[in-house]
Amino acid sequence: MERIRLPVWLAALLLVAVVASGATDSPRLLVIKVSNQVIEALHGEPDLAKRDSNYVYALLNRTVVPHFDFTTMARLVLGHYWRDANPRQQQRFIDAFRTYLVRVYAVSLAKYEDQKIDYKPLHAPETSDKVLVQTEVQQDGGPPIDLDYRMHRMGDEWKVYDVVIEGVSLVAGNRSSFAAEIRQGGIDNLTARLVQRNGKNDAQN
Repeated sequence: MERIRLPVWLAALLLVAVVASGATDSPRLLVIKVSNQVIEALHGEPDLAKRDSNYVYALLNRTVVPHFDFTTMARLVLGHYWRDANPRQQQRFIDAFRTYLVRVYAVSLAKYEDQKIDYKPLHAPETSDKVLVQTEVQQDGGPPIDLDYRMHRMGDEWKVYDVVIEGVSLVAGNRSSFAAEIRQGGIDNLTARLVQRNGKNDAQN
């Protein structure tokens, strides 16, 4: 089950620097605000974050997960296979996919080493329902990395539905491998593999 392979610290930043809630503030300001909340929590308990995965899980679930639109992410990553799945299969995949992302990024987040993020101005009309929040991650001894977030308005909230690293979409990057697994064994098999992977991640932490 191959995925986009990222440097450990960059994978961490996918969840650190991506959150929004509330339509009264710009998505960019909300990204900055919640980024700082997560980073401050890590700085406050650096040893605990490195040795206790449950602490990082709780941090992500409290500050980040509620503001991701996992239903849209699941629909986009499955493509036309989403329409072929029944509601029970769809929900089981959403749950497994959400847990998979949290488990993978929690491991990386524990190794965050205070990389700096530059937040670019937001270029979108105030009436837009979809925006792209663009950032650059500064590397010591290397060029900055473009790390952008696709967000849309859901009622009175802004939520993230994709992450783009150096022009490569997280959703699109997983779509082909997920599709291959569905063709081989169906969506239930893909979901079972994600659940199995989630269990292995827990056992290793």
